[in-house]
Amino acid sequence: MTPTKKHILFIVPDGVGIKNFLYSDIIKFLKGEAEITIWSSLPIDAFEDVKKLHQIKFNYKQLTLKPENAIVRLYREATTYARLLHNTKLKQNKTILTNWRRPKQGFKLKLLYKVAEVLGRYLSKKYERILRYESQGKSKIDKSIINHYIEELKSIQPSALFITHQRVPGVMPICLAAKKVGINRATAIFSWDNLPKARLAVEADLYLVWSQWMKDEMRDYYPEISEEKVKLVGTPQFEFYLDNNRITPRQEFAKTYGLDPQKKWLCFSGDDVTTSPYDQLFFRDVVEALKSKKDEIQIIFRRCPVDFSDRYDDVLENHKDFVIAIDPEWNNQAKTGWTGYFPMYDDINLQVNLAKHCELVTNLGSTMAVDFATFNKPCLYLNYNPSDDSDWSTEIIYKFQHFRSMKNYDAVGWINRRNEILSTILKTLNEPEGIAKDRTQWINDLVLHPLDQNSEKIAKVLL
Repeated sequence: MTPTKKHILFIVPDGVGIKNFLYSDIIKFLKGEAEITIWSSLPIDAFEDVKKLHQIKFNYKQLTLKPENAIVRLYREATTYARLLHNTKLKQNKTILTNWRRPKQGFKLKLLYKVAEVLGRYLSKKYERILRYESQGKSKIDKSIINHYIEELKSIQPSALFITHQRVPGVMPICLAAKKVGINRATAIFSWDNLPKARLAVEADLYLVWSQWMKDEMRDYYPEISEEKVKLVGTPQFEFYLDNNRITPRQEFAKTYGLDPQKKWLCFSGDDVTTSPYDQLFFRDVVEALKSKKDEIQIIFRRCPVDFSDRYDDVLENHKDFVIAIDPEWNNQAKTGWTGYFPMYDDINLQVNLAKHCELVTNLGSTMAVDFATFNKPCLYLNYNPSDDSDWSTEIIYKFQHFRSMKNYDAVGWINRRNEILSTILKTLNEPEGIAKDRTQWINDLVLHPLDQNSEKIAKVLL
């Protein structure tokens, strides 16, 4: 008797899920074994490259995620604040509370956050209170929304549901509907910095994590989730760097982007404006410090995929002779931040080639350090304050909980003062093995190795 073919439903809340999961080999391991359906708030055009890449047909439905009503949001924000307070005390790390951001506009929303803070302080005194209040919050979700998804799920009958990241509250009604009809639910933890931030906004039967470090974090921050539900399967977005077929010869890459192949290239990778509001000042400082070496060096500027602001324009305009902007290949027509943007498949190869051909990358605390480390290339973290803003500093940034993953390692190099930029970069160019000597050991801790087996592990879990 032939077994029934599996049916995997992908819930893709934003474009990062396309890059990290649908462009990876997960689909390759699934497509012979399972029918695939995609539900996403992104338009179907966002998945054209997925279809071409994997030579598959899939069912598709565009989601319109309903906003929470005020009561549900109050419950969620109160428990989020309570968890942040709890996590701050648990890890003795005050920077965890910087993830609580009060709204700047709207009287009703400001009031909701004030009430959430009062409730959150009360709930944080006992962890059981947080759990009870979270459960009550789920019970307040509009039953008509859950029932709508129950009917949708019954009509397509998936064997498993995979949410490509855990951060979007609007997905919770789908999770509750799936539970009602007995569909297995899995979600991936989005990034190395997410768990301390109390951003587990969905409920699942399985939680897919990058590493033992992240699995330990799940145990610490969510002790109510049993160890059997947390699957150590790695993450697929770094496997692209192992595929030599993605590498463009240096001369050809140089010709495409107007680079000088005889010079050393270094990458300045931009951050989003929330993380690094003075990123343009860091960029200016790096460019000014290196301009005396422009006969030997070229700077490649890659902006954050969701920051197409004009804040870098002056520097780019004034230093065209040795600064080359190579923008991410993302569709940015929606202009609605991470949820509305999506990557084109070509951006994978672009990012791989930047890491391959550049000598180093510099930025403020970016995961690009991991991308470059896959090629054993060093990253230099900028670690001084380019402005006199008393509410923001690199001292706060580098105390974020996820940076404790590197506390036992010489994982990155540091530029601690503006006047050290030139000397630190030249030293790194001349002695790359002397800077961030433990970078490969660090990523071995941060992401499950071998990197090229993670897609297969995830596919097996989903099947």
